[in-house]
Amino acid sequence: MVAVTTTGYIVSVFGPFFSDNSNNDASILKHIMINNYDDILQWVEENDIMILDRGFRDSLGVLKPLGIDVAMPSFLGPKQNQSDVEDANNSRFVTILRWVVESVNARIKRFKWFNQVIPNSSLPSVQDFICIVAALLNCFHVSMVTPSPNDQETIRRMNSLRTQNNTLQIFLTDYNLTRNSIWNVTDIHNLVQRFPKLLMVDLRMITLGVYQLKRARSYAEEHADSIDLTDPNLEFPIQSCNDTNADDIIRIRFHLAHKKSSQYYTYFQFDPNQILAWYCTCRSGPRVVGCCSHVAAGIWFLGYERRQLETNQQPSSTNFANLHCCDSISDYEDSSDEDNDARYSSTR
Repeated sequence: MVAVTTTGYIVSVFGPFFSDNSNNDASILKHIMINNYDDILQWVEENDIMILDRGFRDSLGVLKPLGIDVAMPSFLGPKQNQSDVEDANNSRFVTILRWVVESVNARIKRFKWFNQVIPNSSLPSVQDFICIVAALLNCFHVSMVTPSPNDQETIRRMNSLRTQNNTLQIFLTDYNLTRNSIWNVTDIHNLVQRFPKLLMVDLRMITLGVYQLKRARSYAEEHADSIDLTDPNLEFPIQSCNDTNADDIIRIRFHLAHKKSSQYYTYFQFDPNQILAWYCTCRSGPRVVGCCSHVAAGIWFLGYERRQLETNQQPSSTNFANLHCCDSISDYEDSSDEDNDARYSSTR
């Protein structure tokens, strides 16, 4: 287990531990704190904040009596499919910092020896090796996070949005506008002319991060079945509402990234100059501190990519042009011949 600062500096490395049910994240952290590994209780002070993921939930009973504050993404309640706005907003304050530890782990695995199954015969040396790697990373690698001129504006915007409700979600619920019967496929070409044109800086002020924007192209290409997102004949699953109360609202149907049988609906309210509000039916869709990947993909596609004079194809996208796709052909054959009961026969 690795303890890092919010800039990616590796403070300490613990372990190795067994990998079984008795040695999960929470159990390991409790063991470290109770047994004072690396004199951790000497350099962790009261009111310090530990940023953890959900797997550490069961360690809170040990951390809080020590005076350590914990920041952790929220959990869904019983029979709850979606976070409420407050929980979704608060979770974003955690995830905007929590990614650093995952990036540090990725850096460690760039060393070939750690990017493989390690033989048991090497266990006596594992801790020494990873401590050496940690020292090399601290000494020679640049910080994960560097100051940006927009940092203060991002912080101000996040704090101002933290307690706000999702006005579009409330509007859709009050007027019962999520019914499929009132939504129809719309012409993307006319819609783009009404949708506000956005710059990349505008997109980043909406997403409050870059992760969602990095996924936007792949989401859009998957749902457009094309890598040329500026193609005038492109089709996209966009719908407009028949209700007069929602003439400035559209929605896009997105499939789950790993399960196409399930889908989410992403709603946008806009005028010719700006995006007024957004809402998605996914788990973190109600949040207004940033947005989910579905919202980011829709805004990026309609407000940015469709306005480009030429498509900006990424190398990984152009590779798909070299693949063949099978036609969907039914193998059903209608026949009344009694001799055709068997699909195949052999001639002797």
